[in-house]
Amino acid sequence: MKQLALLDYQRHFIDFLVRSGALTFGDFVTKSGRKTPYFVNTGNFNDGAKITELGKFYAAHIMQSGLNTSTIIFGPAYKGIPLCVTTSAALFSEFKLNVGFSFDRKEVKDHGDGGKVVGQKIKDGDKVVIVEDVITAGTTLREVVPFLNSIAKVQLNGVVIAVDRCEKGSGTLSAVQEAQESMGVKVFPIVTIHHIVQYLSAPNGSSLTLDQNLQQRIAAYLETYGA
Repeated sequence: MKQLALLDYQRHFIDFLVRSGALTFGDFVTKSGRKTPYFVNTGNFNDGAKITELGKFYAAHIMQSGLNTSTIIFGPAYKGIPLCVTTSAALFSEFKLNVGFSFDRKEVKDHGDGGKVVGQKIKDGDKVVIVEDVITAGTTLREVVPFLNSIAKVQLNGVVIAVDRCEKGSGTLSAVQEAQESMGVKVFPIVTIHHIVQYLSAPNGSSLTLDQNLQQRIAAYLETYGA
């Protein structure tokens, strides 16, 4: 199998996923009913240390992906709210790049600052990066992209997610590929499941090395559900 290139921050990110308990291996069932040998739970980024570190990885990936001309980091409610804040903070603390952050409300507020957006006001000409945890069915993106376009004439620079599971969506394409095609916006995963398996199948910086049985189970799963 061809070896995938991994940058230092991507290796450290996989270490971080394992260390924080956000990436686990065993027997799980996804919302779609698939029995999967691995699970990504970004709900485990639930304290100050983890969310601060997470923001640094998102910021590094934004810089590496050439998205550093963006003017707004947008986080769809609810999981995107801490993501856009910590990413914006990390861009400034790590790269001295001062970028605004915004997120949406689930309900319109009719008093005070009002509206459906909290944070920096989104205006014509803004270059927006959307931050998400994972893309499963692309439902959030299908709501957020038209929402942003309804607010102002923005340029959608891309979507940054933590992990691409590289699994089929409703057809033969992956959920990420489907989202890219239907929304016309590029998705930039920090790592994919293929990066993770390659890295954890050899001696690595985390506390976990995948044994042969687990490697085979993941390979069989991706043979069935992988795009």
